[in-house]
Amino acid sequence: MSSLVHLSGGARGPFAHADWTFEAGHHWAVLGSDGAARSRLCALVAGLVPPPRGLSLEFADELDDAVQIVSFAQQRAAAAKGGFMQARYHSLVDDAGPGDTLEEFLAFERIFDVNPFEVGRALGPQRRAYRKAFARIVRLLNLTSLLDRDFLALSNGETRRALIARALLANPRLLVLDDPCAGLDPDRREQLKQVCDALAARGVSLLLSVRHEDEIPSCVTDVMTIEKGRMSCRSRASDFTSDAPAAKAAPARSVLPSATVAEIAHPPVYRGKVPPAVVELKDIRIAFGRRKLFDGFSWTVRQGEHWVLRGANGCGKTTLLSLVTGDNPKAYANDVTVFGHKRGGGGVELARIRRRIGMVSPEMQAYSGAGALDLLEDALKGGPSLLLLDEPCLNLDAHDAVRLKRRVSSWLKAHPACAAICVAHREEDIPAGFPHVLSLSAANAPT
Repeated sequence: MSSLVHLSGGARGPFAHADWTFEAGHHWAVLGSDGAARSRLCALVAGLVPPPRGLSLEFADELDDAVQIVSFAQQRAAAAKGGFMQARYHSLVDDAGPGDTLEEFLAFERIFDVNPFEVGRALGPQRRAYRKAFARIVRLLNLTSLLDRDFLALSNGETRRALIARALLANPRLLVLDDPCAGLDPDRREQLKQVCDALAARGVSLLLSVRHEDEIPSCVTDVMTIEKGRMSCRSRASDFTSDAPAAKAAPARSVLPSATVAEIAHPPVYRGKVPPAVVELKDIRIAFGRRKLFDGFSWTVRQGEHWVLRGANGCGKTTLLSLVTGDNPKAYANDVTVFGHKRGGGGVELARIRRRIGMVSPEMQAYSGAGALDLLEDALKGGPSLLLLDEPCLNLDAHDAVRLKRRVSSWLKAHPACAAICVAHREEDIPAGFPHVLSLSAANAPT
């Protein structure tokens, strides 16, 4: 069995005393609380960064142009190209503005860096192979219905699948996935694991950096743990799999979903004076083309209330937050009131309302390049009356995630009038002190 990658470390520095060989036919998962170290290993294997002094990294000769990586850094690049990510919401209006569609993002010329005006290159066989692979990969990742969508209009989960498709269309022998399950709901995580299993069955070697053991697909043969720069490797054994039964993935559907249904668990109960409303959404109706996202949805968040917002990818969690911040133009066609001021009602500048809102989101991380902890501190400096936390622990290692949650909980305890909304797919990513839950679901939701 041939070696694809061999890494050996010196006496000091990152991955000191490492001796790791990635054999062809094997599939590796990388665990560990140090997310930066895991991402550094992925970048090294993908050839994005040179090895530091004292570290030796050797690749198989035929692997030079056959490694592809999918990481959050690529979503940062998309944000830098497209501008502030409120463009994501503006691109969802019925008459979308100019921008790359997903089909254009996956075009042959883009992936293989082909100048359409260049002559003299016989690319017929490559194009035929690409067209065949395109049909198979788009079907595998369930992207057919998204091909005409603006790339910036895709959700986090859809963007992740699009980036994987682009990587696969480059025909890699080794695919590196850095934290691919971040921001995905349980069904989408299971579907991504099934995609990994299918890729492994077709002969693609996989290296996955994951934060949780239940994100490891069944095709993985070996597991590495990185702690404090030290690598420990072993064959995958039963102790690396979750004791809980795997969630059954939702089947892929081509039908349009019905409108989102909301369910409230542990609603607020007031025995005295009812606090003033911070956010009021009344009879919200939003549709994208023939798809109804919300059809008569109402929700009120009052001063001092702390809510968890749950639901599968695509059910409208981020859309609701964008209505509150005013980034979504559909806020002005609906009955949306924030701090007593109705959107589109006139009299109060949007900027004045936004100054009272603190926010941490994946889009803000992607656009600014700042981490969630820095964004949180910036948000708290202004003394917000409303704190919006959209997947705040995304991209954080275990230690920093604990720091962020403790900071949120202590700040809210010291500022009891502040309302807060937290979007999270995992229970462990929710700070303490969020008793109220709004769960969104859509029957026949597409994947």
